[in-house]
Amino acid sequence: MKHQFRLNNCHNIEDLREAARKRLPRFIFDYLEGGADDEFTLNRNRSVFSEYYLLQRVLVDIAGIDTSTTVLGEKVALPIIFTSTGANRLYHPDGELAVARAAAEANIIQILAATAMVSFDDVAAETDGHKWCQMYVLKDRGFTRELTAHCRNLGYRAMVLTADCTVAGNRERDYRNRFTLPPKPTLKTLQQLSVRPAWLWDYLRSPAYNFPNFAGALGSHDDVASIVQWFGNQMDTTFTWKDAAKLAEEWGGPFVIKGITSVADARLAAEVGAHGISLSSHGGRQLDHAPSPMEVLQEVVDSVGDKLEVFIDSGFRRGTDIIKALALGARACLIGRPYLYGLTAGGEAGVTRTIEILRSELERDMALMGITGIAGITPDCLRRR
Repeated sequence: MKHQFRLNNCHNIEDLREAARKRLPRFIFDYLEGGADDEFTLNRNRSVFSEYYLLQRVLVDIAGIDTSTTVLGEKVALPIIFTSTGANRLYHPDGELAVARAAAEANIIQILAATAMVSFDDVAAETDGHKWCQMYVLKDRGFTRELTAHCRNLGYRAMVLTADCTVAGNRERDYRNRFTLPPKPTLKTLQQLSVRPAWLWDYLRSPAYNFPNFAGALGSHDDVASIVQWFGNQMDTTFTWKDAAKLAEEWGGPFVIKGITSVADARLAAEVGAHGISLSSHGGRQLDHAPSPMEVLQEVVDSVGDKLEVFIDSGFRRGTDIIKALALGARACLIGRPYLYGLTAGGEAGVTRTIEILRSELERDMALMGITGIAGITPDCLRRR
């Protein structure tokens, strides 16, 4: 009852964020929230939306608002995609399974991270919803081929290659907190855990953390600490566009490259056979002072929008944010932290609440603008300040 009361009193994404902050130990909340270096790009991802006005039309018949659209040929209920985020069991014991159930019920796409704390198999068995798989550029190309072939056999329709993480960003909050997986008991972390008993109780009664999608790569040494070390050593700094083209060919289905922030790279993505790209600053967690994806969206769409579908992530919190991106030519918006706030606040019900908030905002904002369908969100709806 208390749980549902908390969710019912979350009226926007910021409310869910505050509920998550109150439940998580500080070192885990900082891991979720933190960005690289001075967090300039992290903050810019939010402030950039204030540079655009929405232009409304009045005296329009808005009796029926339809938020559905198609993404790489899939009919979905909203122009929202749950982007890949690793280690979701840090936030709630049900982790990615709760996210998968909520996404399937809402008829939106979930991108399951290779670093998920549940397996590609378990999510495929859990729901028959729209599922894409995410991969990193690993040195062990044979393992990558095996994992991607396995995902294809499980019915994952598209692959998303994360291209901006060959070197980890400088996330200083994590250094200050001495954040590790699994969490190590220190005086500082024990103090933080003592004031978050609900999270601690869930952690103690849940199975040990693991990354099952990578377990096969280490044989019997598949404890979480070994996998984290293996993964850190596996990021391939020699991976190039030629390798991406080969991976796309091996996948043989819809292929998306995530982590692009320039027109030049967008063009290269089209040349290697990508069906879509996601403009992304990785939530401000990689290169600080990189542009916000919104700042390069229109020029990328103008350059390659007739060759592939353009998605965008980083900083989306409101229905108006989504409208602004769609008006500039994005096909759909990827969100990460918002559904993790919901997951933390209330498990599957909290993720559902995230979707409900964004859906209701999008419907209301479209109605206020005199727009009844996603196709009606065009550049004419927007003015730069």
